[in-house]
Amino acid sequence: RVPAKMALAGQYAVVPHGERKLRACMVTGLVKTEEQWLRDGNDNIDCFDTTDRELMFEVTSPNFEGLVAMMRPDDSWVARWQGIVKFVPGCYALRVRGELSSEHQVTLQEKGIIYSSLDDDQAS
Repeated sequence: RVPAKMALAGQYAVVPHGERKLRACMVTGLVKTEEQWLRDGNDNIDCFDTTDRELMFEVTSPNFEGLVAMMRPDDSWVARWQGIVKFVPGCYALRVRGELSSEHQVTLQEKGIIYSSLDDDQAS
């Protein structure tokens, strides 16, 4: 079993515990198990307290495609390509189905976070 967070030069990589009940953040694409979202919260977006089960289901999606592991954000061309350089090291979905509610989009906007859908079908 791979630990939930692997130490990397003072940083921790967030990796899913297994393959069941995986969910991806609709804002960042970070992939974790439901259990990890509920236990550890959202590692990238502080204003979304995913330890709350209802909120976790509203801001994450079980429907995603592709998976990249980004372990060193500063040195990673993948991180630059995906726009995830400022996020915690971990596993990220390339595409996440679904879109945040307007209420959650306003919350992000109030925190100065620009939301861009990770769902090609929803993006404008």
